[in-house]
Amino acid sequence: MKIRILVTTALLLVLSVATAAPNGLARGPTMYPVAKPVLVDETAANTLFVGNSFTYYNNGLHAHYRDLLLAASADGKPLGVQRSITISGGTLAEHEGGLSQMLSDTSWDRVILQGYSDEPTAAGKAESFQVAARAYAQAIRDNGAEPMFFMTWAYTDRPEMTAQLEEAYSVIGAELDAQVVPVGLAFAQALSLRPELALVIDDNKHPTLAGTYLAACTFYAALHGRSPEGLAYTVGLAKNDAGFLQEVAWRTWLDYDLR
Repeated sequence: MKIRILVTTALLLVLSVATAAPNGLARGPTMYPVAKPVLVDETAANTLFVGNSFTYYNNGLHAHYRDLLLAASADGKPLGVQRSITISGGTLAEHEGGLSQMLSDTSWDRVILQGYSDEPTAAGKAESFQVAARAYAQAIRDNGAEPMFFMTWAYTDRPEMTAQLEEAYSVIGAELDAQVVPVGLAFAQALSLRPELALVIDDNKHPTLAGTYLAACTFYAALHGRSPEGLAYTVGLAKNDAGFLQEVAWRTWLDYDLR
């Protein structure tokens, strides 16, 4: 069953002063249009994640997203297929052959595109990322699916990457009328509120299990338009930690979606 998508017109919001949401999660200044398609199907969509180690760490982001779906599907509704194709250290452009094969093999409803961690913003990489994003978006739509983007997080020793990645992903998402899932913003919010909760391992880049869980919760919030708060699947984290990450994921999505 194909998912249904509501696509709203991209809005240009210019905020000169940062504001704060009532729950204390900060909203930063926005100087670019943000496209906001909202998925309304609950469980039956086939979802493909395309990325690198940020996607496959901790047994795969797609697997934790699926476990959240299972936790939410108490009435036994059939689930769609959730898979990933990843290349360690790979850029978006390197997925051309693998993505083409996966598009021909399976009827996907949505395909999530993740670039190398600094690829959308770095000199010498950003143009290639944009070219690949445009080509893949067209190919994905030609195969009856919707392209989406996985906004990644900043390195712990380069916090300025958060705003840079937010802009880069939001701009390409608006250009292609494709949903952006603001995982990087969720990381920044969680770290600002609870810096002792490690979301990234000692290499300053790759996610801990808590980081992957936060990413999965953010995908759940964005792809289904409802909160992961209260879902029983906690990936073994302490209940208060999992609950905190569930809330951050939902509040971050609401803040991003309302722009």
